[in-house]
Amino acid sequence: MTADSTGGGGELVTLHEAAQRLGVHYMTVYRHIRLGMLPARKVGGTWRIDSADLTTVQSAETSPGAPASGASVRSATASKPRRRAPWAERLGQRMLAGDRAGSWQVVEAAMASGVEPQDVYVEILGPALHGIGAAWQRGEIGVDQEHLASGLATSIVGRLSPRFRRRGRHRGTVLVAMPVGERHGLGVAMLGDILARAGYEVLNLGTDTPPASLVAAMVGRDDLSAIVISVVDSTRLPGAARLVAAAKRTDPTVPIVAGGFAVPDQATAMRIGADGWVSDPRRLAGLIAELSR
Repeated sequence: MTADSTGGGGELVTLHEAAQRLGVHYMTVYRHIRLGMLPARKVGGTWRIDSADLTTVQSAETSPGAPASGASVRSATASKPRRRAPWAERLGQRMLAGDRAGSWQVVEAAMASGVEPQDVYVEILGPALHGIGAAWQRGEIGVDQEHLASGLATSIVGRLSPRFRRRGRHRGTVLVAMPVGERHGLGVAMLGDILARAGYEVLNLGTDTPPASLVAAMVGRDDLSAIVISVVDSTRLPGAARLVAAAKRTDPTVPIVAGGFAVPDQATAMRIGADGWVSDPRRLAGLIAELSR
């Protein structure tokens, strides 16, 4: 027996010991860990699992009414809607652990279960990042972990981006920018991918965009369908208003949409001069088409 005692509710056991207790192959336990389904940590380079967490897994798999065969699985699925797995929580755990391969495996598993790439951004990666950011603000994790998770998120977006490419004629061009002082551009990168999947050509000016740069990007573009201004830090709203004003002076016919964490509602978007706002980036393409009529 190689288990160690721990204050986490039980003893720490190895992969093989956990597999014996669960009655599965040790690689199944390893897969559970890499997908964030089973909490674990490395001790001396070896994965260790709290035995109390094994009890939780066993309860979930043997709970009354749980399907025991392929036929019963089909029957249960037909009788009631499937509940989506807690992918955001699982991804957040792997990102905080600095597990690049495991983080991507969570994303792949989610998509294999039917989650679309844009839903990965909105329902999994975005919430995972917000949860990590909130944990850092509460002092529960260090800034090094927050930066590590952000780096992994950037890697995930880089691997997912090709899946958003769409062939055929573009519906028009959308300029995306963030005001001067903004430093977090991952959200607009995801937004650009979602718009690209909807058929738009996206020119992402990124973070820290001065009004003059936005105006220069607008000049000479007769296919400009919209401008999207994203604001994460509420102290940058005046800068966003300056971007909107500069764009309207350059071409008042181009609709401007504002969004981001610092623009929580339509009223805020209107205050900085924008023409529209959506709470869900997956609805942005529809709003642009409506405003462009």
